[in-house]
Amino acid sequence: MDNGRILIVEDEPTIAANLYEFLERQGFAPDAAYDGQGAIAMLRTADFAAMVLDLGLPGMGGMELLRVMQRDERLRCPVLVLTARDRMEDKLLAFEYGAEDYLVKPFALAEVAARLRVLLRRGRGPGRQAAAFEDLAYDPDTHTATLHGKPLPLPRKSVLLLELLLGCAGRPVSHARLRDALWPHGPPSGRALNDQVHLLRRRLREAGGPDIVPSPGQGWKLAPAAGVGREAISEADAPRR
Repeated sequence: MDNGRILIVEDEPTIAANLYEFLERQGFAPDAAYDGQGAIAMLRTADFAAMVLDLGLPGMGGMELLRVMQRDERLRCPVLVLTARDRMEDKLLAFEYGAEDYLVKPFALAEVAARLRVLLRRGRGPGRQAAAFEDLAYDPDTHTATLHGKPLPLPRKSVLLLELLLGCAGRPVSHARLRDALWPHGPPSGRALNDQVHLLRRRLREAGGPDIVPSPGQGWKLAPAAGVGREAISEADAPRR
C-alpha cells in the first residue's frame, strides 16, 4: 500500500538513511534532501504528501525553510518536525511557522510512521466539499482559501482552523474539536489554540473578511465582520482544561 510520497530533510546521513529505509518498508515513497535549498528545489519539482524536517540544517535552517514554505503556497505540505530541540520556544515557533507536528530526538521509527499517517489521513479526508461564509471560501481539493474572489494565503494551521469553522458556517466549533484537529497528540501549551485562533482572526480582519468570535462555553464561530467589535481574544476565551 502506497502511503504517499514523503520528503525527508535531514543532514545527518545515518538518520536520513534509517528514516528512508524504515518508511519505505512501511509503504511510503520516501525521498531525501540534506539542506534547506535542496528541499526547496525538490518541492518545486514534485508533489509531496508530507515532509519530515530536521531544524538543525546547514545553511538555511529548518525554521527558515518553514517560513519560506509558509510564504509560497506552491511549496506547502504537512510538516513533521523531527529535532533535538526540546525547548517550548522552538516548538511554538515551529507551529507558528506552519509545522503540523513536532517530535523530539531520540525517537522511535514506528512513531514517526504513525504520526505521518495521521497527517496524511487528515489531508485526505474523504467526501470533503468546498465551504463558504459570506465572501470567504475554502476548496479542500486545492487546500486554498479565497476572500472576495481573491486568493488568501494562510499557514497550514490557519487553513485547518478555517476549514472546520467554515464547515459549521456560523455555528460554534468546540475547543476540543479545534484542538484535536490541530494537534492529534496534544497541544504544546494551554494557550496554543487561543494563539492560533488569534492569528487567523487577525489575518481575516486585515483582509476585510469575517471575524471569529467566542461562543461562551461552546467554542468559536465565524461572524459577519460588520457585527463585531475590535476587542482582542481574552484569557477568558481560552479553552477550558
